[in-house]
Formats: sequence, structure tokens, C-alpha cells
Amino acid sequence: MDNQNLLNDVRFLRDVVARTERPQLNYYWPVTLGWGIVVTITYLICGVLGMTGKLAILPWVWPVSILFVAFPLHWYLGGKVRRSVQEQGVRPRVRKDLMYLWLSITLIGMLWSAGLAIAGIAASHWYLFPFVWCSLYFIGYMMNGVLLSNEWFWAAAVMLTSMIAAYLAGPNFYWLPGAWIGGTFLLAGWLGWRNVRRHMAQE
Repeated sequence: MDNQNLLNDVRFLRDVVARTERPQLNYYWPVTLGWGIVVTITYLICGVLGMTGKLAILPWVWPVSILFVAFPLHWYLGGKVRRSVQEQGVRPRVRKDLMYLWLSITLIGMLWSAGLAIAGIAASHWYLFPFVWCSLYFIGYMMNGVLLSNEWFWAAAVMLTSMIAAYLAGPNFYWLPGAWIGGTFLLAGWLGWRNVRRHMAQE
């Protein structure tokens, strides 16, 4: 009886360590790539609409893209990854901390954007949008690097570099950090894919 209790205790401790230890590999790289593709295409659409003078549509582009394209794609790819991980005999981890983190980042960004629009300074201070969103994404990337996998630190470094470069270059380049949001997701997704492939080749 004592041996059985000890065995259960050991299994419990192993499960706790597995849940709290940061994984060496990010098997959810397809989700990251999906976000990168959606964000990049959405940013290009906004750029085209802005250059053609169709400004009335711009406020709706990002909400529609995030709610009706990015999130459904996220859930679809996430489900496929979880099933693939289960087939390998590994219990998929449910990261509610990361979910709450990115929901908070999205909410704060939308509140900032709505505040600028309500205050009537969105047109004259448009450059605040990319800097606000990129600052929030930088924080998210750093937290991803701490909680998830190392490739997010590279994404954070690229984001920070683009913000500093845009600030030093002047107002004509304030759009630059926003253009790199999709690129940072693509970078993190590619690095995650590369790390998984290397790990599989070494086995």
C-alpha cells in the first residue's frame, strides 16, 4: 500500500514538473505561422486602402481579420497540433496563462485604438497606432520567450530594433514597426519549425 502511494506521489510530481517546465520545442509553430500570414496580408490590405483613399473601411479591417479569420484559423491549427502531439504519446499542454496574456494584449490595444478614434486624433496622430501595438507585442513576445520557447526572444529583438530605427529615422518611417508585426510572427514560426525539424533529425 505504501509503495502504491509513493508511486502515485512520484507520478503527481512528474506531472507538476511537466506542466511548469518550459518546453524545449514549440510544436505550435503552425499557429504562429498562420498568425503571421493573416497579419501580413491584413497590413497590406490596410496599406492599399490607405493609398487609394478608402479610409472609411480601414477601422473595420483589423477587427474583421482578427475575429473572423485569425481566431478561427488559430483554433483549427491548434486542434491539429494537439491531435498530432497526442498521437506521439505526449500530453498536450493547455497554457491558460498565455491565452489570458494575449487576450489582455488584444483588449488593451483595441481600447487604445478606440480611445484615439473617440478623441478625434486618430488621423493626425496615426503613428501612435503602430507604436502602441508594437510595444504591446514586444511585451507579449518577451513573455512567450519566458513561458514558451526561445525563438520568441528573436521576434522581440526584431520588433524592438524596428521601433528604435523608426523613431531615429523620423516621421516618414513611423509605419515601419507595424510592417514588422507580421514578419515577427513569421520569423518565430519559421524558427519553431526549424527547431522541431532539427530535434526530429537527431532522434
